Amino acid sequence: MRTIEVDGAAYPSIKAFCEDLKTEIRALPGHGSSIEAFVDSMIWANGMSELAPPYMIRVRGLDGGPLAEFVKDLSNALGQARMEVRNRRAEDVEVILSLRR
Repeated sequence: MRTIEVDGAAYPSIKAFCEDLKTEIRALPGHGSSIEAFVDSMIWANGMSELAPPYMIRVRGLDGGPLAEFVKDLSNALGQARMEVRNRRAEDVEVILSLRR
């Protein structure tokens, strides 16, 4: 499994984090920055990114604040979408986003 390490402390905003995350997943032009947009491209494979699973993204260096909450919410949304794919398609899309302090 490919692992992408990200230093969350390097981002001044959620927007900056999202722009870098789009680069890491090789998002195509027009990819959104919402949690729903990342779930669609990372789990449901809607054709908006070129990085194929399996992969893990580890975000470290966040002790709290809005970016940590965003990453936690995105991680939870990805996990819920993985379960939904397992239930609907009987397959697993191995994409993990973990928050490490």
